Amino acid sequence: MSISTEPIILACAADDFFAMPLAVTIRSVMDHLNPNCQVVLYVLDGGIRPSNQQRIEQSLDTSRINIHWVKPSSDRLEAIALSCQNTYPVSAYYRLLLPEIIPETYNRVIYLDTDLIVQANLETLWRMDFGDYHLLAAMDAANRNLYWPKHLKHLDLKKMGVTEKDKYLQSGVLVIDLKKWRAEGIADQVIKFIANHTELPYPDQDALNFVLAGKWYELDPRWNQIPVVHHFNSWQESPYTEQQLWDVINDPFIIHYGSRPKPWNRDCAHPQKSLWYDSLNKTAWSGWQDTNLNHMTRLLRKVLRRLSRITKRFIFSNKLLSIGVNRRAA
Repeated sequence: MSISTEPIILACAADDFFAMPLAVTIRSVMDHLNPNCQVVLYVLDGGIRPSNQQRIEQSLDTSRINIHWVKPSSDRLEAIALSCQNTYPVSAYYRLLLPEIIPETYNRVIYLDTDLIVQANLETLWRMDFGDYHLLAAMDAANRNLYWPKHLKHLDLKKMGVTEKDKYLQSGVLVIDLKKWRAEGIADQVIKFIANHTELPYPDQDALNFVLAGKWYELDPRWNQIPVVHHFNSWQESPYTEQQLWDVINDPFIIHYGSRPKPWNRDCAHPQKSLWYDSLNKTAWSGWQDTNLNHMTRLLRKVLRRLSRITKRFIFSNKLLSIGVNRRAA
């Protein structure tokens, strides 16, 4: 199938807390595409205010990008978000619903996290061939393979059917074969895995790695440069060759700021932080800085979001307890 004349189908997930970073990510995408390239963007909306939606649209050339604001509704994902031990909002899991959200006329989608900037033409990534694979992704340089991460050591990996040859993917940049995912119910498999392993710190990323072990193709690491690459003392410490490490540090296609603090936080020391602000200053948030007022406002919003999560978790736990009591009584 030729896809060169089709628009690029792109998806991102964000709540209102990530409205500004979302604008920065998409603006960086558009700035590096050919002027005649069209994009269809699905924003998996976890509660972005109308005023911020408007600012995002003002940040982009809407003659080149068609934005769909989608508010997924899924009791399964809400239950998972509340039962998992981490503090991710439910919007972090929305990408698992892409096979049913994206119209069946489209057979692939590029998913991007919203704490990254694109530094290359995304058409190159869009046109890559899946072959027999279900997913294109970069290896996580911090975790390498499924036997490497400490947070997976308690699992019986051999019994789960994975080997040391099965690399560990980083899920911030994904090219998804929607046709294969729909045909094989991959999203349901991933959601089921998360529901059975709520103790994992990166539940959706870990689940993708187990469900798709041996079924994803490894991208050039420049398509997902994560912060750990700046901390290797030599290429021998890294999972890369000397040339690969130099390339991913000095010529990344996508800079994924990943771990905290984020580039919009005043205490972020990422060596390529300024590039994020270069894209920011092309958006409707141009000139924004993490002033004392902005810093305190974001901290307050974080506290309120966590309090809301605690309240929802308490209600969810009581609901489960009530269901259990009623079943025993019956």
